[in-house]
Amino acid sequence: MFNNLNERGIRLSGQLINLLTIVLGVAAAYFLTIQSLKIELEAKAESAAVDALDKKLVGFEVILKETVVSRKQFFQFSKDIEARLIRIEQYLKDQSRKNIGKP
Repeated sequence: MFNNLNERGIRLSGQLINLLTIVLGVAAAYFLTIQSLKIELEAKAESAAVDALDKKLVGFEVILKETVVSRKQFFQFSKDIEARLIRIEQYLKDQSRKNIGKP
């Protein structure tokens, strides 16, 4: 009778080990699935953020191209302003000479 009990104890231990292995395998699969889902969601979130930034940058580039003048246009504008200021200065000098000459 003692041998039969011993065999049952060993068999129960073997079944317990099998059950424990199954439970650990299911737990590992569960946590790996959760982790892979987290990684996929992070990748999608990162992709969405990059797409949003890309759209904003494209919009910014369009605004810059449409509103910012080129170097050539800037220098032409600068020369025009300088010429106008020279004419204004000359006009003011002429006016002051005329006023000085008046009694």
